[in-house]
Amino acid sequence: MFHKITLIHTVMAKSDLIILIIFAHLDVLFSEDSCEYFQLMEHLKLTDSVRFLQSRPVDDWRKPTQVFIDSTVANIIQLEGTTQSLISLLWLDMKWKNSFISWDPNEFCGMESMTMPLDLLWLPDLYIYEIMDDDVSPVVNVLEVKHDGSVKQSKPIRLVSACKLDIFGFPFDTQRCTITFGPYVHTVEQITMVAASNSSVVTQLSRDNFSKRGEWELLHIDVQNLNLSFSGILYSQVKYTITLKRIPIVYVVNLICPAGFLIILDFAGMFISVTGGERLGFKITVVLGFLVLLLILNDQLPNTDVSPILGVFCLLCFALMIISIMGTIGVLYMVEMSSMSSEVPSWMKKWVLKHMAKVLLVKTSHTADAGADENIIGFSNSSVPSTSIRMEKASEKTSTKDSNEAILLKKLLLEILMIRRHLANARLKEESQNDWHMVAYVLDRFICIFYFCSIVISMGVLIIVWAIPHT
Repeated sequence: MFHKITLIHTVMAKSDLIILIIFAHLDVLFSEDSCEYFQLMEHLKLTDSVRFLQSRPVDDWRKPTQVFIDSTVANIIQLEGTTQSLISLLWLDMKWKNSFISWDPNEFCGMESMTMPLDLLWLPDLYIYEIMDDDVSPVVNVLEVKHDGSVKQSKPIRLVSACKLDIFGFPFDTQRCTITFGPYVHTVEQITMVAASNSSVVTQLSRDNFSKRGEWELLHIDVQNLNLSFSGILYSQVKYTITLKRIPIVYVVNLICPAGFLIILDFAGMFISVTGGERLGFKITVVLGFLVLLLILNDQLPNTDVSPILGVFCLLCFALMIISIMGTIGVLYMVEMSSMSSEVPSWMKKWVLKHMAKVLLVKTSHTADAGADENIIGFSNSSVPSTSIRMEKASEKTSTKDSNEAILLKKLLLEILMIRRHLANARLKEESQNDWHMVAYVLDRFICIFYFCSIVISMGVLIIVWAIPHT
């Protein structure tokens, strides 16, 4: 009897042990199944597309969904001037609360977050207001969901956006481009866009991750929360204002320095002698080289209604070069006129040789009076022909009376008078040539000084404009 009772207790103890082992295994199996993502998705009932996809995930429709936007600039690929568009690479983080999702991490092996495809949950209708081209961003179709219902979407964006350029200070210009995020359909009563980080944080993060591979340097990013009113309806927005500064070294080396050298070379050509004709050919060659630079500058500038100060300066220098060539042609014409017998007009003597020469501090030799030396040995130039005729008639009448010595003296006097007339005409011609040369010299000096003053003033204005920051 005692052995039977002992056997029964032994069997019962073994049965209890087997039951405990079975329950332990079942508990382990249950724990392993609860650690799977699929068990959590079944627990959340994510297969209900009407609940999670077709409606805004709020318990009360009168409560707006707050969407937190956080964007940083990773790179400025190109700021196109002809189309006035900004091609940039952004890192975008978007967070919101889904009221239909929550779980206890302790029931699922401490799982606090999980990732799931985009087509399982509702997404805000995010729109970028400055977008100009199709979205060619890398596709990241994954969402991060946390146990408290917060959903986060992180993705890179290759954005082609509109940017109004101010090129007045080109190439030392600073540009401000805006990127505005907001819902396309939902109003401010339904979705509220909020910037997750302030301006200083976004600027610092962007500078840390910014890749300098182009001609632009990132200065600052300003973040604003705005409301857009359209047809009396408010739409929430987050506006990023990106301030960029152009790196001008390429334009200084390839455009500004050659233009400056050509201007100095053209001014130095004013000191080439105008009589030889080399100055005109030299200046035309310089103008052709400067015209090539203007064509290059035209290709670099965007199509705007405001001309850059550099373009105005180059156009002014080109106009001065043309004026200088025309002045050289005028001086050559005056030099050519000096070889003719025409005299300098009186008005030109008055305004050029008298007034302009005095202003330009040019010493001019006054032309001797034509009648000052006319009465040499009692005769004038106009009286030389009549006197010689009278002497010939008188010699004919008295040829029989006078001696051979008197006739010889009269002929000698006639020859002297002819020589004097020839010398007087040569002197008048030389004085006319000197006057034309002096007029050409004074005008050439005036053009040279005008050229120099115009270049100095325009370069001073250009440097002042470049020194003042334009935003």
